[in-house]
Amino acid sequence: MIAACAVLVLVGALLIALPRLLGATTGPEQVTREFLQAVVDGDLETVRAHARAAPSVAALTPQMLDGAEDRLDTFEIRQVTVEAGTAAVTAALRAGTARGEATFTLTSTDTGAFSPAVWELVPVELPRLRLDLPLGVQEIAIEGVSLPVAELRTAAETFESAVVLQLLPGTYEVTLPELPGWLEAPRVTLEVPPVLGDTAIPLHDAHVVLDERSQAEVQHQIDAALEDCVVSTASAPEGCPFAARVPATQGTWTLTRPPRVAAVPANLYVWLAVGDGTAEFTPTGDAVAGSAADGPAPIEVPFTVEATAAIDREGVFDVHLRSAGAITVSYCTDAETGAVVGAVILTTAGQPRGRECD
Repeated sequence: MIAACAVLVLVGALLIALPRLLGATTGPEQVTREFLQAVVDGDLETVRAHARAAPSVAALTPQMLDGAEDRLDTFEIRQVTVEAGTAAVTAALRAGTARGEATFTLTSTDTGAFSPAVWELVPVELPRLRLDLPLGVQEIAIEGVSLPVAELRTAAETFESAVVLQLLPGTYEVTLPELPGWLEAPRVTLEVPPVLGDTAIPLHDAHVVLDERSQAEVQHQIDAALEDCVVSTASAPEGCPFAARVPATQGTWTLTRPPRVAAVPANLYVWLAVGDGTAEFTPTGDAVAGSAADGPAPIEVPFTVEATAAIDREGVFDVHLRSAGAITVSYCTDAETGAVVGAVILTTAGQPRGRECD
């Protein structure tokens, strides 16, 4: 009789323990499968419920996800490890031809002796992309959906030019809408690999370029400044990018190969232009010792011209040769929003050389 009771007690103990063992064995895998299936299906409500809070989730919208290519399409659970109320589930991920892997951590909560343990995902880190934007950009578009940059900034400062995007695996197209009329912006492709977890994707730059008319305006102002330089009779014209290495003397300058400049952005409203050219300086008369009977030979002077172009809120360009001296650039801001809307070059006295901000 005593032995029979012992057997019954043992069987009862097994019945009590069995649900817990089943829950601990199958629960973590099932919870992880449901989360990954939500990622595949684009169920953002479920994804957000299990994602760790990010600086901004403004980019995590159904419209953007629908337009993305090479999204996560399949997954396979590779390993489940359970120990002392925690579990680690490793899954292989695939998005198009790309492969990746992710490991998820789960914790269990007892709900009673006769109920299986409840498993919950530790909040999942979604991939974070940092996108560097030119100063002055106020809006970006991902898959055609516009987002104010202010909602994506990593900091509240007016001059912050980087945003952080939280996106699911896939390939997204980013454009810069509502740019000033003198700019063009190539499309940027953001590629989020098939990974989940604390993953920072390398920087992506959203470049802008001057349109043809504006590039011509920068070239025109630099050409005009160089024409003023060649009028000088000094061997080292003041404020000019070229000088002849001869004793102080007089002569004439000729631009034999005018520089063709290329402009690159410091931001939307300040551009740096650079180009290589060649000039010739011919000393006057017998000013140079040892010159030939028919006069001094021309001296070839290769040079590099560097310039800063500032664009005010009306789109008017002001180009300054760096050889003419140091300058200060002042940014114009919107009185209501504080957004940068233009720039002007200041004189050494701190006054605008041309138009003022307002």
